[in-house]
Amino acid sequence: MNPPISPEDASGRKLYQRELFSNQVWQGVNFLSKAGFLVLLTPLMILKWGAEGYGLFALASSLLVSMALLDGGVRALTRIRLTEALKLGDDEAFRRVYAEGLFTFLCVSALAGALALVLASGGGMTTLLKLPEGGAGVLVLTVFLTGLLMTTLLGLEPLAARGNLSILKAANTWGALMAIPICAAAVWFGGSVGLVVCLYSICLIAPNVLVAARSGLLALTPWKYFLRFGPGVALETLHAGIWFYLTTVSLVLKTHALTFLVSALAGPAEAGVFYVLLRLSEVVGNVGATASETSLAALAGARSDAERAENFRQSWQYVAVFCLHGAMVFALLGDQLIHFWLAAAKILPLGAGAALGVFGLTGAFSRVVINAAMGLNVVKGAAIASLAEAVTDIILAAIGYRVAGLPGLFLAGGAGVVFLFPTAARIARLCGQQVRTVYLSPLGPLVPGLAVAGAIQFAAGWSSHWGVWLLALAGSGLVAVWQLRKIHARG
Repeated sequence: MNPPISPEDASGRKLYQRELFSNQVWQGVNFLSKAGFLVLLTPLMILKWGAEGYGLFALASSLLVSMALLDGGVRALTRIRLTEALKLGDDEAFRRVYAEGLFTFLCVSALAGALALVLASGGGMTTLLKLPEGGAGVLVLTVFLTGLLMTTLLGLEPLAARGNLSILKAANTWGALMAIPICAAAVWFGGSVGLVVCLYSICLIAPNVLVAARSGLLALTPWKYFLRFGPGVALETLHAGIWFYLTTVSLVLKTHALTFLVSALAGPAEAGVFYVLLRLSEVVGNVGATASETSLAALAGARSDAERAENFRQSWQYVAVFCLHGAMVFALLGDQLIHFWLAAAKILPLGAGAALGVFGLTGAFSRVVINAAMGLNVVKGAAIASLAEAVTDIILAAIGYRVAGLPGLFLAGGAGVVFLFPTAARIARLCGQQVRTVYLSPLGPLVPGLAVAGAIQFAAGWSSHWGVWLLALAGSGLVAVWQLRKIHARG
């Protein structure tokens, strides 16, 4: 029998649910804005730049995401340390941790930029990735701009540590929305790939700076600490964040780094097609799993097994609603929607939609486990398992591509998730519960709604008219909203 809930705990649960909802809404709008960029600008970019030019843009975009490798585990470590300082009420420690994170990341970014220049000047980058003329310069520019973007994101971590992660998502969303008309105009009037990459990055950076100023983060004056720091501070921070860093490496290797694998195997044009499909799979693997990001600070700040279990349950149910509905859309209507949009019948055989759904689900589960492991301070074992997962995914993705093309890559590229099962079981024990109670029981109430949504989509799949498909998606969306309302009511 569950113990009675104190008014303080009840208030905390409501605040956490509110943040879960706000974070999910902004992440959803954020994805729609980036999907809008993809849908609206992809045909225009291909028209203006050709397949090879768009392939270069896809490589630059994947590099922007892959540059999370620069993180060094600093961002997650900083959020955890900031949360601990808040729990202790130590303002000086809060300020110093913030400054150490920023200083360390600036050092790493500078080194990465220097390395990119060396690789580009020697011609190795052009040869390895089969880049067109000027392509290496575009990728070097991307490295520097991404370093600046990620610095501004790290600068907003105090807000995430205070449980306001949705503010970060809102800032990124406004930037992505601004980027659509600005980049579209640049492409239309003959702008180069490098110019568009530059404009896109500036659109994402500007809102972060504005939020930092309006939220009072500049008052923390981290730069005052920089003169006191030396290389030892950066090395110590990187050493402390090594296990967090390995989870970032693993995430990049099993997602956007595959764009470079495809480019090496088949050239930039095929990499461009893969990139589009990868972004589609993020409907499940990223947007659907965004609630798990809130669990990092929530679990780190929890004071009992019961509070940890409740925080994890709430984020897990949110993840389940969005991911399962998203995967089902890919499985039942994905082929129709993808072929209608890209006219890619000659490129993608039937089954591509289902493969994207499977890839997205495995990615979502991996995110849930890794974020929870960080919050529960068991990141070392999770990092080792995640690295094994990533290596396995890359090997199987390459084999899958050789056997069945891009659908084979997506279908096989998520099988390594089995390495995270022991970590998932450990998370359940740290919440004081059994695996079945933590992961399976919360899914039971979702089954009727999923069955209704699946029946609607299955029936719509027999139609050849896109309007019927959209109506089915709208009906399924209403079912998902109804399920979210029930989750809030039970909470």
